[in-house]
Amino acid sequence: MALVLALFMALGLAGCSGEDDTADTPEADATRSESFVGEAPGIRTRVEVGEIVGRLPKRPATAAAAEVAEVVDDWIDGAYVGGDYPRNSFGDAFAGFTDGASRLAADQSGLLSNAVVGEKVDTVTATRRVVRVDLLAPKGKLAGATAHVNLVFDLSGDVDRTDQVRGRLLLTHSRRGWQVFGFDIERGEVKG
Repeated sequence: MALVLALFMALGLAGCSGEDDTADTPEADATRSESFVGEAPGIRTRVEVGEIVGRLPKRPATAAAAEVAEVVDDWIDGAYVGGDYPRNSFGDAFAGFTDGASRLAADQSGLLSNAVVGEKVDTVTATRRVVRVDLLAPKGKLAGATAHVNLVFDLSGDVDRTDQVRGRLLLTHSRRGWQVFGFDIERGEVKG
């Protein structure tokens, strides 16, 4: 299992680049399967199936990507665009994280949620929600996923700007379903 996770981590790291991971090109569209999940505030999440390591047919890959996206959407909604504002509580944002990852995320709540600006904001509206899911399926059995996230949202109130959250969440699959065990996320102001 450690070897499988190491391979998956290497795949996730190898896929990182400075370019927009969700570029809309004919070549990219031909190799990805897309779907939409959730009726979240602002817009729905566009889910794309990315790289697959191992053997996994298209239908199970699409279903697995949708399941991963549900976990990611729960985080996005709990941390950024869901709930009533102004607010200072983001405790449920990391419910889909393992205990260790949840503690790490809580320690970085200014990055992984709107905890720093929540009391200064009246509304938050998502304008871009894209999750591209790479899957690890050795011998056809799902073992892990990397969810590449690209979220853009408008903040209005005392804080009036547009922020972007990009990066990846590393997930493992168990009897409890998909859980985030690691993350590499960046957040920045797009305009404001």
